[in-house]
Amino acid sequence: MKKVLSLVLAMCMVFALAACGGSGDSSSSTTPPPSGSSDSTPSDTGSTNDTAPASNLDNTAQYVVGTGGTGGTYNAVGALMAQFFNDKGFGQFSATATTGGVQNTLFMRNGTCDFGMVGRSCFVESSTGRNTFESTGPSDDLMAVAPLYSAIFQQFVSPDVAEFDDLKGKSIGVGGPGSGDEAFAHVFYEGVCGWEFDKDFTPAYLGSSEAADAMKDGHIQGMVVLAQAPFSIMIEVVNAGKAHVVGVPQAYIDGVCDKGDDPYASYVPDVIPANTFKDQTEELPSFSSPTLLGVSKQVDEELVYEVTKYLWENVDELTPLHAALAGMKIDDVKSITDLPIHPGAMRYYQEVGVL
Repeated sequence: MKKVLSLVLAMCMVFALAACGGSGDSSSSTTPPPSGSSDSTPSDTGSTNDTAPASNLDNTAQYVVGTGGTGGTYNAVGALMAQFFNDKGFGQFSATATTGGVQNTLFMRNGTCDFGMVGRSCFVESSTGRNTFESTGPSDDLMAVAPLYSAIFQQFVSPDVAEFDDLKGKSIGVGGPGSGDEAFAHVFYEGVCGWEFDKDFTPAYLGSSEAADAMKDGHIQGMVVLAQAPFSIMIEVVNAGKAHVVGVPQAYIDGVCDKGDDPYASYVPDVIPANTFKDQTEELPSFSSPTLLGVSKQVDEELVYEVTKYLWENVDELTPLHAALAGMKIDDVKSITDLPIHPGAMRYYQEVGVL
């Protein structure tokens, strides 16, 4: 299995596009304005925190936060982060829609975005120069600020599909072209399940919202989602009896969670708890990948220190703003110590004794 997976993964040079690690967020690609662009406007999520800014930071500086496709978790949480930091007065933060984790990673690497939502799996591949980042090579330009939540794989299928393997031969929404979801679909369906695109199933290159509509209308029989559960876009579709979620066979879970020659795995075994969705009476086996707030290495250490400090010292104000953030806790930082953590963030974690 490792050999097959390695060969297929090497061909997946798309996560360079949520979450790598797909995120269930991918939509049509939207290129954000460069950092400092006069077109960047702060996000408005209604937060009212008016704490004075740190005196040694330029509160007129502009920063761009890469999010995800419209309607997805990356998009919503990324926008919340931008406004959360705006309210502190660290600078002018703007959230911009992207195709998800891969595009965010590329934009943080090339300086188009300063911060961004990114899955651990994508982070790992960028850092090592594997799979979707093979042509660009390894890079230390992407660094971690904080773990936010776990993105769990949710395999949605149409009512006529009883089990996971019944999807073979059907039409599956694999994310927008070049998105993190598409990259993940290659890694998982081809590399682990052994299903070849356009031969063993028909890929539908649709973002999350479009795929949900297509499932509702009966145009596709499955869609790939790697996001916080329950994936909000699909709740209505499931409630309407147009889709349900199925468990992943253990052999596939073992395959995708196998770290191979890497020092760590991109995914870990997980379950979708019973009653997460309508008529889902039992927990379903699956796997997940943590979602991180990433940052460009070029971003000022003092800013990242203050952002990290503000994030965790005010986490109780942040977590009620989105269900995905409800379980945020600083101890989860210990799970990302194998990744490059920005010096500003690391200074805060060492200061409070977490690392």
